[in-house]
Amino acid sequence: MSASSAVAAAEAAAKVEWGDMVVISSVVIGAATFLFRKYLFGGKQAAELTIAQKTAITQAQKLTADTSHEYSVDRDFVLKMRKAGKNVVILYGSQTGTAEDFATRLAKDIQSAAVRPLVLDPELYDWQGLASLGEDELAIFVLATAGEGEPTDNMEAWFNALASDRESPEESEMPEFREPESKPEFDSEMPLLGVSFAMFGLGNNTYEHFNHHARVVDGRLQALGAARVGERGEGDDDADIEEDFARWKEATLPLVRQFLGAPTPTEDVAPQATWMVIELEAKVVWDSGQFSETPAPVFDSRHPYSAPVVMARELTPQADRHLVHIEVDLAGSGLHYDAGDHIGVYPTNADEEVDLLLAALRLRHKADTPISVTATDPFAAQQSLFPVETTTYRAAFRHYLDITTPVPRAQIKALMLPHARSDAARNFLRPLADNKDAHAAFVVAGCLSLARLINAVREAESAHAEAQSPFELPVEAALELCPRLQARLYSISSSSRVHPDRPSITAVVLQYDSKADASGTTTLGTRRCGAATNYLLGALRYLRGDRAVELESDTRPGILVTANDQLPQIADASTVAPVYDAKKHMLQSFTVHPLPGSTLADRQLALPVFIRKSTFRLPADLATPIIMIGPGTGLAPMRGFIQERALLAREAAASGTPMGTALLFFGARTQEHDYMYRDELDELFTDIRTAAPESRIITAFSRDQSQKIYVQHRLVEYAELVYRTLLCGQETLGGAPRAHIYVCGDAKSMARDVTQALVSLVATREGVSEDVAARWFSDMRRLSRYQEDVWS
Repeated sequence: MSASSAVAAAEAAAKVEWGDMVVISSVVIGAATFLFRKYLFGGKQAAELTIAQKTAITQAQKLTADTSHEYSVDRDFVLKMRKAGKNVVILYGSQTGTAEDFATRLAKDIQSAAVRPLVLDPELYDWQGLASLGEDELAIFVLATAGEGEPTDNMEAWFNALASDRESPEESEMPEFREPESKPEFDSEMPLLGVSFAMFGLGNNTYEHFNHHARVVDGRLQALGAARVGERGEGDDDADIEEDFARWKEATLPLVRQFLGAPTPTEDVAPQATWMVIELEAKVVWDSGQFSETPAPVFDSRHPYSAPVVMARELTPQADRHLVHIEVDLAGSGLHYDAGDHIGVYPTNADEEVDLLLAALRLRHKADTPISVTATDPFAAQQSLFPVETTTYRAAFRHYLDITTPVPRAQIKALMLPHARSDAARNFLRPLADNKDAHAAFVVAGCLSLARLINAVREAESAHAEAQSPFELPVEAALELCPRLQARLYSISSSSRVHPDRPSITAVVLQYDSKADASGTTTLGTRRCGAATNYLLGALRYLRGDRAVELESDTRPGILVTANDQLPQIADASTVAPVYDAKKHMLQSFTVHPLPGSTLADRQLALPVFIRKSTFRLPADLATPIIMIGPGTGLAPMRGFIQERALLAREAAASGTPMGTALLFFGARTQEHDYMYRDELDELFTDIRTAAPESRIITAFSRDQSQKIYVQHRLVEYAELVYRTLLCGQETLGGAPRAHIYVCGDAKSMARDVTQALVSLVATREGVSEDVAARWFSDMRRLSRYQEDVWS
């Protein structure tokens, strides 16, 4: 899709009739009144909104057609199940794609003559039909938790129905399910009696509300009369979510089969393929990573906008790693952002990785053959694997599939072991499929992608002189082994008040050496590269004028950005020795598709992006002090906040409006090489101090002295200033501080250490126990005064 056609489509979609605006406004006001009736007509005080209430009012703004409960055949998931001859519905709540992938794999694992699953996106179906499930049918929920314990976007309507009171779900109002004709003794007080379900949640224990989404839905379903099959599973992305999922399946799937009267399946039998690959002689082939064959009416995570890159630069040229700053232009797209939001970027896989997989699957000779990939099940919710009808093997592996992540243990067992024909292959794969420690030591520690694992199997066969029938994996199995390539979310590092249409990305480029040496499989060795950040670096290299070669083949369009002068003369990029730069960074090669009309001389490029709204927000009252703690690239959202505060400070100084203190705690490795945005931050804080004199930047450079110093240490060192800022003009706190605290960065260590430092600091100065101080900070979180944007 060209940028010009996308802009035209977005502009056309933005034209709304006045009558429609009146209806929509009425719906929003009515929804907000309903959601906040306890504040408008009850005894609760609405001095501040909690995270749950903020989320609710945001969702009220989205309510249009969803407010109608009129029955729709197309949205009746039970009817769809029965028409398809299915007896299990798997509903996923997915924000980044992992839960959706787990749901699809789960369907594969339980499928048999007696267990007939259907995977559905709940956003496309009405929750009112849940009570219609029969006693011989089962619902399985695979639910990820987003943000601060929130449901995923596609489960929002279901969650709101089940837990209308987000603060106290057990006090929620009774959902109005459709009364099923098949249940003449329907109990309106326990409407889900006779309904059975299973539950697996995906979360991260570094967050305060671990697996909150799954826990709430699980509790509400049971409170409404539903019976759970097996225990609720809880996956922890901070530990090993794949193993958590595998353990839950091992314990729960036998109970599911027993519930549905299914026998135990025979092992090592190749399952029925989910996808069918048809090679075509098509005239129209979508091979440049398009996300739609027609212009999208609106841009979102499923229909990203091709945003022109208007700035790309290195932030710390003298550092020992790459830190990139990228700005894109959203003008005309209809997309808007606020400081604190996230921008999603869909990456492109490196040519070396694409060629490695093509060779492993014996597809090199037909890499650019047009293909169509459709579901083998005519009732499957997803009938096409890719967003376009026709693509190529090369384009599929480059743009649409995640080909670099380690192969999960359960997938080795289900989709690779059944295709092992030799004893050597079976003996090699069996421990990796059955033993989690063996899998962790070899596949996970070695970061063995599918291509590397296939090559490792063949090496094992060669070592045992069994190369006469080498391991072959059907391409249909490979398509299931490679999950969908997901967008990466980055905290936007700019303010929309200062740069309305130009959100910026601040990212460190990820590279590391794997811990186990299974590198005989490829010349690429043990070096592993983050797919998205190296793609961003590739974009920067192209735009600044690094070596790029136009590919002249009609079947392989694009421009190859490569530091290797042997490419593209040598067709297989994975066989060429890698090139390293002065930072000892391996420079991957990327095929890019410039903007229409752009040439190697002017070099213009677009990135497929969308905006993900966040609750990470500055306080509405300018007089409220803020404390920002953002080491490393955790500085990103703080930069947006600081830009905004500096703009408001200039206005406040002119009008005499009071403004609260702003403190920034920033940390990096060294001051000389790693202090990003230094001059800009100094200028912005000079402006902020005109209205808030105590505002300042406090730095912690861990490697500038013999003993490492981090931001949590600086909090202790500047305890008096921090405490004075928290007091917000009071003599003592006596409860949750009214100032706002923002933390961005590492969740596992930094965020926890920062919280503990603040708890200890307040406990000491207030003369209370740390337990009491910890409760005050919990209250701050509940009131949206302590917000985190963290990752592990």
